[in-house]
Amino acid sequence: MQRQGIFFVIVGSIVGVGIILSFYGNQVIFEDLIKGEGQVKFGENLIIPVELDNTETQTGIYAIQIINFKEGITAKILDPSDKEIESQSINEEVFEGRFNITMSGIYKLVIENTDEKEVKIFGVIGPEPDAGKKSLVSISPWILIIGLIGVVGVAIYAIKNRKKALS
Repeated sequence: MQRQGIFFVIVGSIVGVGIILSFYGNQVIFEDLIKGEGQVKFGENLIIPVELDNTETQTGIYAIQIINFKEGITAKILDPSDKEIESQSINEEVFEGRFNITMSGIYKLVIENTDEKEVKIFGVIGPEPDAGKKSLVSISPWILIIGLIGVVGVAIYAIKNRKKALS
């Protein structure tokens, strides 16, 4: 019986570590991203600025989520000299894109609504996370899965041992 308790503590700890790494990984991934949201009317823009350094990373990312998706949303990325370096017509509820960081300074995500109806939009922009941060996010679900499989395995072990003890 004590052996089963030790096994439950071990696999429970593995599940706990997986959950903690999952939360921590998401926090680390999103810490450098600048978020913006708003109700965007026809002819209005949602502008989200972020300061980026091309000595730290050469790639930036942006994402847009449109609540109650409507056509007519355009996203543009402006470099520090306000030159358009990326333009994308958004044709899905959630869109993600990348852009090159050629010089240090303030980059802007400009989201335009060309539809006549007001739309709720969320946007984020920032540097692309490095490989270490990405690996933390990708490994945490596997740790969680291993822990959950371990819980099932220990439960099966406990049931079999209980049947042996009763016979």
